[in-house]
Amino acid sequence: MRGFIPYRDGTGFTLVEVLFALIIVVVSGVWLMVAYQSALHLTEVSQQTNAALSDIRDMMERIKTTPFTALDASFPTGAVNGVVGAGPDLYTGIVGGYALTGEQVTVTHSPSAAADPRELIVQVQWTNRGRTYQRRATTMRASQAS
Repeated sequence: MRGFIPYRDGTGFTLVEVLFALIIVVVSGVWLMVAYQSALHLTEVSQQTNAALSDIRDMMERIKTTPFTALDASFPTGAVNGVVGAGPDLYTGIVGGYALTGEQVTVTHSPSAAADPRELIVQVQWTNRGRTYQRRATTMRASQAS
């Protein structure tokens, strides 16, 4: 007879049904693994961003407590991680000595180191998995005379 479908008694699964279910399970598993890995990476970047912001806050406090006339000597403009051997190293010991991978702290005086008042920009850069991240904050300082 043509078009006759043999009677199935309803027990068991066909090979096609099993393969289809297996494909769905594998695709779902791969998607969950990728989502989990992405969540771990975002958590790591978030923790590093918090550490960088703590470093910025610490540097801002150091800038605020430094006399205006000593700002340029203590925080030379554009010097990455400060000038080594130029007196007390104000760039070390931030957040208990914890440093991010490839971390660089830079203080920039704007418009110049001789300006009064001047804007001081603190920037922290670090790397994570080959990508560079940065955060910055600014503050204004003026001498007592201005």
